[in-house]
Amino acid sequence: MAKMEAAPGWPSFPAGDKANLRALLDGLIFSQWWPEKDLRAAQQAQLVWLVRWAADKVPYYQREKWPADFAARLAQNPGQFWDIWREMPRLTKPELRALGPRLYARSIPSAQLPFASIRTSGSTGIHVEVRTTAVTRQLWDALTLREHLWSQRDFSKRLGIIRSRKEKARVTDGLIQPNWGAPVASLYPSGPSSAMHIGKPVAELAAWLKKFDPHYLLAYPSIMPWLMEHMAAAGERPQSLREIRFISEPLDSELETRLAAAWQVKCTDIYSANEVGYIAFRCLEHGALHVQSESLLVEIIDEQGRACAPGESGRVVVTALHNLATPLLRYEIGDHATVGEPCRCGRGLPVIRQILGRTRNAALSPEGQRYWPTRLNRMRTVRAIRQAQYVQTAIDTIEIRAMLARPLREQERLEMVRNTIEALGYPYRIEIVPVTEIPRGAGGKFEEFLSLLPELQN
Repeated sequence: MAKMEAAPGWPSFPAGDKANLRALLDGLIFSQWWPEKDLRAAQQAQLVWLVRWAADKVPYYQREKWPADFAARLAQNPGQFWDIWREMPRLTKPELRALGPRLYARSIPSAQLPFASIRTSGSTGIHVEVRTTAVTRQLWDALTLREHLWSQRDFSKRLGIIRSRKEKARVTDGLIQPNWGAPVASLYPSGPSSAMHIGKPVAELAAWLKKFDPHYLLAYPSIMPWLMEHMAAAGERPQSLREIRFISEPLDSELETRLAAAWQVKCTDIYSANEVGYIAFRCLEHGALHVQSESLLVEIIDEQGRACAPGESGRVVVTALHNLATPLLRYEIGDHATVGEPCRCGRGLPVIRQILGRTRNAALSPEGQRYWPTRLNRMRTVRAIRQAQYVQTAIDTIEIRAMLARPLREQERLEMVRNTIEALGYPYRIEIVPVTEIPRGAGGKFEEFLSLLPELQN
């Protein structure tokens, strides 16, 4: 292949110091208001360049004929760009794991060094590893800051964090740090922060939450009912808390309503995947989940590979626009989502109405239909249940693994069966199995529903 021309340079990526992080953030604050057609045009130029780069530098794509062919067709037919783009093969998570280093570029520009590696937590059951560059990491930092600014957070306040922490980091659990850490502390003075590992006993997490009393909390949704129950039993609640930012797990509306009523806090959530970084953020004005189009292309496609219209649901396919170390072209991350209408806030960034969940978080019927559980939170009305996990163990069977405060009454058992069938939309055979513990999955995540069927393991 002929020597490649320079990348389009969108967004602008100078060297990775603090001043240039500010410049990149300023650019992102400006580009969010571009009309969607202008964002798509900028993506087109970057995507043509990225496909050429993959065909020229990445061993797997070098051995395949289609990347170079598609790069030429995309460049020569801009009016048909998106039709041609959707003809390109998709990369699945099992393929990403199998290909491994064959998806790593042989070299990248020196300004994008050093490499770093990210290994996914395996919430779909499949661990994968990708390389990142200085550019992708700086872009993620700038997007982190944009999300803070969208939510109008006061950096002078206290930040608390409950998430999975590496074992070496747990020695500082509960210690108060002087600021919020990177990237906020790189550009802004900030108040203190403190972090705790999600695996700590609930009583210990509650004691820390009461003592540190953060204004903002970063956490997984699944820990909050436990914390609320524990603190309510003692007649306590966090006094200063004003917002909880949720990561890694779906946020259900029932939990959001409970937190607003009991703790008078607002909730927001972030949609991301380790392989590609941030995917979408909530806007403060209308709650729309905006795709971060400067960082990646998000497609939501139906079973025939066609783009879904607003209101339609399909597979989430992403292409990280700037990761030259591990180019992922049309990568199926294993999620399903619903396309949203453009947001009234005026941002040109596309909208995702709802994240339905990962494929393995769907139930499969004997007729081959998929059902995403959307109302399992109703089970919390059964007072004997402390926590429950729903597992599809066979094509016609759902097992409820339940931690119980006391043995179930017959009426409660029937209520659990009825609620589960109604939530899943199919008359599965329901088995209730009392357990003493429900382990968290990789990365500290709790999966309320998962399928053990081999058909849903990719």
